[in-house]
Amino acid sequence: MNAAATSLDANALIKVAEGATGLSDWGDTPFLDALEILCRSASQDDLSHPSDALRVFRENILRLMGLRLRMTADRNAHPEIPAQVIREPLIVIGLPRSGTTILHSLLSQDPRNRSPQKWEVDQPSPPPRAESYASDPRIADAAAAIERVDPTFRAMHQMGATLPEECNNLQMASFRSLNFWARLKLPGYSRWLIEQADMAPAYEFHRQFLQHLQAFAPRDRWVLKGPPHLFWPETLLETYPDARVVMTHRDPAEVLPSNASLIAHLRGVTDAAEAKAVGAEQMIWLQGLERTMAYRSRTPRPDRFVDVHYRDFIADPLAAVRAIYAHFDIDLTQDAGAAMRAFMANNQPEKHGKHVYTAEQFGLDAGTLHRECGKYIQHYGIEVRS
Repeated sequence: MNAAATSLDANALIKVAEGATGLSDWGDTPFLDALEILCRSASQDDLSHPSDALRVFRENILRLMGLRLRMTADRNAHPEIPAQVIREPLIVIGLPRSGTTILHSLLSQDPRNRSPQKWEVDQPSPPPRAESYASDPRIADAAAAIERVDPTFRAMHQMGATLPEECNNLQMASFRSLNFWARLKLPGYSRWLIEQADMAPAYEFHRQFLQHLQAFAPRDRWVLKGPPHLFWPETLLETYPDARVVMTHRDPAEVLPSNASLIAHLRGVTDAAEAKAVGAEQMIWLQGLERTMAYRSRTPRPDRFVDVHYRDFIADPLAAVRAIYAHFDIDLTQDAGAAMRAFMANNQPEKHGKHVYTAEQFGLDAGTLHRECGKYIQHYGIEVRS
């Protein structure tokens, strides 16, 4: 394979992206430090990466660079975009695989709510318009891309061109996102991101992304979701001081092996030793739990958070939504309730197949996870399996 196809020099990639788009304004949020660390980690941390994986990784970096350049051009051309105010977003956080995705999708059925949909996150330029929001040709592009996705992955993770996307996808073009780590083993980058990185540029880029999507297609409120917010609750709420946060809870012995299976699939892991290494990596999520618990213990506004337990949600999704809305004094209209019931009827568990895995595949066991997460389990009264 041509070495240029896997070259990961940050400055060279910038020149390629500028040449391909004819644009050179990258916006006002810093990104070069993150891009350099990301590229260095991908090319140097683990020399066992297949060249094809690095080629795909490089193509994705260039796609994100082009997205960022075009969004900046749109922002400069349309003063309506930077003038947008993001008010009282409703944000779902929690461990991955703890019900965040289905809850996010359910809340998005309220006609007054607005979530970033996959098609507009993949191709945000030009900014979406209210008059063509349901018929934009980019929806068909996203749907066609999803049809090419491995059915095994679709059984693991709900996908749809008009379904909501996670906040970490909106942050990718800031080059500060755990999504990169999910697809490629990046120990240096993930350590930097979680332990050292200033995440303010990522959250400011996130806010600008919402402004971009909202400018010509607004609704009453944003409904957002991102498990990685667990690591940076303070930065999240500094960016959105009036945010209302929903935290989901589920037995860590159920969610962490499930997430390990998803990541192993994304990385194409087949070796047993590699699978156990992926399992060990999932323990980083304990840091996220600890940070959010610590933040919640000291915040002067504990009422900004409401908790939803996975088992309660699965037993009665609409009751969980009613509790969330009541906590934040939001009216659940008849139209919203009907839309939510219809959505749940059409999106039953295992609609696209069964996600099959065992914790043992990834070197994980319930007893160890319960001990490691004991403080979290006890504090929130989480029901655990024996």
